[in-house]
Amino acid sequence: MPAPHWFFRFMYDRESAAWERRRDEPEHRELVERTVSELANVVAPPGPVADLGCGPGAHALALARRGYDVVGIDGSPRMIEAARTAAARDEVDATFDVLDVSAPLRLADASLGGVLAILVIQHLPDPAAFITEIRRCLRPDGYLLITAPARDRMSMKSQNWYWRTRAACYHLVPGMVRFYDTNSLPRLVEERGLTIVECKGEPGRVSVLARA
Repeated sequence: MPAPHWFFRFMYDRESAAWERRRDEPEHRELVERTVSELANVVAPPGPVADLGCGPGAHALALARRGYDVVGIDGSPRMIEAARTAAARDEVDATFDVLDVSAPLRLADASLGGVLAILVIQHLPDPAAFITEIRRCLRPDGYLLITAPARDRMSMKSQNWYWRTRAACYHLVPGMVRFYDTNSLPRLVEERGLTIVECKGEPGRVSVLARA
């Protein structure tokens, strides 16, 4: 079991300023655009698309700029406040809501063309239930793009001391988060009724693109 869900909500509330700064770093912006392009290659605008565990809204805002109808959902009020502030500042039309993504989603059955779930599943008490909810909300032939942390040392070599320390805690404190690999993440997704389109291992993370 990962750390209690309230712990991560508390942590991400306190980390919101650090994530806002990271959102503006060139390397992170490039990663966001590359991730968004993966979903855009298979889901046509306007979607709609849900960004689950959206943080300060980098992916949701990038999708909205490409013409998608986007809702970003996160359990951290401060993260959502940061996302709404960025949307207003940049005059980007995107919706952001404070909701617990580990609970049943307040989204209609078969209502979404796409779902992003970027580095959130590792914190959830019931990952299978999370994927099941995503499957419920996706239209037939809708797509999920999900990423999760992989156990390697690359993330501990960040030039920023804060992110190095954070990664070290994840790796060294037993049970802090779940780690996945190119076998366990696609298996979890496939067992919940989605079809794997692509699975990639990258430094520090694994990603799966799947179709409903």
